[in-house]
Amino acid sequence: MNEPFIRSAIPLPGVAPFPSANVLQWTDDGQVVVVTTKNIYILSPSSGTQADTSSFVKQSLPDGTLVERQGILHWLRTVIEWDAVGELRQWPIACQEWAAVSLGSLDPCFRSVTCSPSNISVHASCVLAVLTSNLQVSLWCPAKNMLTGKWTKIEDFTDVHYYPSDAANQALFRTLQEQITSISWSLQTDFLVSPMPVVDGSLLAIGSRAGILSFVRLIRNTAAESTLRHVTSVPVSDRWIIQLAWSPWKSSCPGQCQAYVACGDPAGSIKIVEVSQVLQQNPSPFSADFGIAIECKLLDVAPSSVDGKAMTSMKWVQAHGDIPYLVFGTPGELHIWPSKPDIGSSCFAPLSGFAYNHRHDTLVASLADGSFHVVKNLSKDPALASPADEIGLTTEAMTAMVRSAFNKVEGGDALRRTDVNRVDGMTTYDGESTYTWIHEHTRPTDFDYKHDAKHTSTLIVAELWPGSTDDFVLTELVRIITNTRASTGEAPIGLLRAVWLHLQDPERVSRLRDQIVQILHQPELPDPGTALVLPAWAGELSSQVRDEFVRSLRTHLFGWDNLHRLRVKFYIAMFCKARVVPEVQNQFDGIMASVTTILRFHVLFVLMRHITAMPVHISENEVPFVLRIVAQGLEMSDLATAVQEVFVTLNGRLPSQNLDVLSADELCPACHAPVPFNDINTAVCANGHSWQRCSITSFILSTPMVRTCLGCRRKAFMPRPRAATSPNWLPIPARSWLVEDLLEAVRRCLYCGNNFVTLV
Repeated sequence: MNEPFIRSAIPLPGVAPFPSANVLQWTDDGQVVVVTTKNIYILSPSSGTQADTSSFVKQSLPDGTLVERQGILHWLRTVIEWDAVGELRQWPIACQEWAAVSLGSLDPCFRSVTCSPSNISVHASCVLAVLTSNLQVSLWCPAKNMLTGKWTKIEDFTDVHYYPSDAANQALFRTLQEQITSISWSLQTDFLVSPMPVVDGSLLAIGSRAGILSFVRLIRNTAAESTLRHVTSVPVSDRWIIQLAWSPWKSSCPGQCQAYVACGDPAGSIKIVEVSQVLQQNPSPFSADFGIAIECKLLDVAPSSVDGKAMTSMKWVQAHGDIPYLVFGTPGELHIWPSKPDIGSSCFAPLSGFAYNHRHDTLVASLADGSFHVVKNLSKDPALASPADEIGLTTEAMTAMVRSAFNKVEGGDALRRTDVNRVDGMTTYDGESTYTWIHEHTRPTDFDYKHDAKHTSTLIVAELWPGSTDDFVLTELVRIITNTRASTGEAPIGLLRAVWLHLQDPERVSRLRDQIVQILHQPELPDPGTALVLPAWAGELSSQVRDEFVRSLRTHLFGWDNLHRLRVKFYIAMFCKARVVPEVQNQFDGIMASVTTILRFHVLFVLMRHITAMPVHISENEVPFVLRIVAQGLEMSDLATAVQEVFVTLNGRLPSQNLDVLSADELCPACHAPVPFNDINTAVCANGHSWQRCSITSFILSTPMVRTCLGCRRKAFMPRPRAATSPNWLPIPARSWLVEDLLEAVRRCLYCGNNFVTLV
């Protein structure tokens, strides 16, 4: 492979605050976040989204790069602009000591971003925690459309826990605790419990100028609001905490997990804090409610002591054997702890990114000068790869490929040796041979000044060595389907990001069709959700009970691992079907139909169990929806017992009505002709008017207040807040507390498991 295969080259106005592994990072929703001083770009690969081509970002690919194989990788983009941050805090009002001076207030800008796990916002997406040069943190999430819509600020973090101190100047110490210098959000916890309860085990770590490490958690106040709440704090250092990095969570037994937080200060010292969490069940009037107890401990081990060498980047890498390795860089050195102490690099440019390749047990580190350095045998005996190593996975070969991509994108023959491709951030795209990085064309020898508005960075996605073989694609498919767990909260569109990149090519899909079908046909374990038994609730239908009813629905509809795997399989089959000739599409149609049947069975069973658990609260308003559930359940013989229990509940509540004459049919919104309920996807009246049905409730969609699945494009009603004063957009038969709570509980598609977006 003599030239890099460039898939994307997107110009982005602005310059990164400084080279760092946090400049460019992936979210669990399959989006890449790029941080510049005045803008935060959120870019989404179009693969698997069925997005309109008119929404694609314009690229600056050079002539001749749209070559064979899969071709160009298209992107969707949205931006968080600096003007949306709002009013900044005036630190001199709180304290006028010199130690509290914030020089970042003179020219305020974005400093860093950390991404939460997916499925924790009110829209089931990730949340971004944004750190500014004014030492403040704010939270952001999408308002309607996470791909191209506006992201709004939901909170300025102010819940700072003041750690007691005997400092003489309490006002100064209090201000230093409020001044935040580093942030890092953990991965989602896996407590090895199935179904996974609706509980957020992730933590946002916050380092301050006072050397205090605080942990906060995003707490849902209402169905539409969340806020950060302080959990605990640990004094770590008497210096600023300027670097934070979480290791992955490790579960030793069901209900318990443990992780480590590395904290770095300006003097080069690193401290390790051990964080343990225990899942605890709380008393609840309707269903199981869970909380989390946390314990933090500052360990005696020190990966790095005070040596005056400030760290430029720090990250935990999960290598072979599930052993976490802390990788951090100081001028001239790449440190790996607890392995070999350090490895000398070829220059003193700051580190700007890390990427671990599990298959080859190699670590790729990028430096700001544009060089990529390869460390082989990371988990055994790490050493810099020699030029004679195989497949081009060497420092020399990868650096040459990155420079070649720079030459092609930035002008080719017009470039000189003094032109430098400053790499401010780098990460892997597929865990193998395709990398994404952001570079800026600079000429340091000119010593000239360029205003921020004139800076332009370029996001590059390119294959740097021939690693995306058919075997790699099939292995990745098997790994994802086998190992994915519902507890991570990761959407299928994010899980399958690497696979979609290599299955864009219809020829490859056709070539691997039989193997893919065989993988998707692998049987799942019996559905454990069919053992669900809920106690009947005869008390008041209070707001608390409804919250727990929603939580129970969400747990049993989305908390089982086997259902999560089925949704991933459905999404894979749908993606591949669109890329094969019509003559063989029936193979994937069969898989999709089989998975849909299993998913419908589980959804109907869970709904029936929840209906029979609320016998005294099923009134005439709930009957139209209950009848729809019964009508679908009658089509499945295995649901006969559950259907009979629902009939008993209805007879107990509505003894004066003849249930045999009740019908799930509706009236056409256009002509009011009867619409038979004989298809859960489409409704057609006698006059030929055709309507799409809600994929959650099966009622006719005749309102613009709908949401659309990113993956399969199914539509559903938007959830309506309980205390809403706006007009009720649900059809009259659907206006019941049962339908409202179901719509609130289902935040992702019941079929492919992806997020919904609102297009209007």
